[in-house]
Amino acid sequence: MVAFKMAELHQDLVQALVVSGSILAMTDSISEATLQRLGFASSSELLLPTSVKGLKALLSVAAHKKLWFPDRLHKDYLEVMFTNRQERGDLLEALVVSTKDTNIPNFPQRIHLLWGENDQIFNQELAHNMKEQLGDKATFQGIKKAGHLVHLERPCVYNRHLKLFLASLHTDGAPK
Repeated sequence: MVAFKMAELHQDLVQALVVSGSILAMTDSISEATLQRLGFASSSELLLPTSVKGLKALLSVAAHKKLWFPDRLHKDYLEVMFTNRQERGDLLEALVVSTKDTNIPNFPQRIHLLWGENDQIFNQELAHNMKEQLGDKATFQGIKKAGHLVHLERPCVYNRHLKLFLASLHTDGAPK
């Protein structure tokens, strides 16, 4: 969402975007539908787990393949990654905007949506809808056997597609 805002506000600095597992804005309708589909009451419950069980639930939703780590590693991860829990929770809730207040900017940049085909958080339907809203300069590419963490689950495939997109920028007459 930050990259989209940067591209909107600083068109002279942003030539193109590659977006994976993110949307233009977290609208209340998307938030409610996603949380309901995944079985969570709030974004904080999903994204700021307080227990090993909660962290395992988050990872099972975020990854296509089951990730196994010893419980000790989960505990360490919880301690390191989820400090300032109240502030992070407030930020997550503040990200949600009203669907009726959402405005899709007209981006002059090329935008490539590189998506895990098994993304359970922001599924392919959302990605395809976003591509249609973004217009002709947007492209979509799905990566098989990958979820929301597509860049971690299939890094070689992801990087190959990323390199192809970046190379295409130079063949389209764009400055190097």
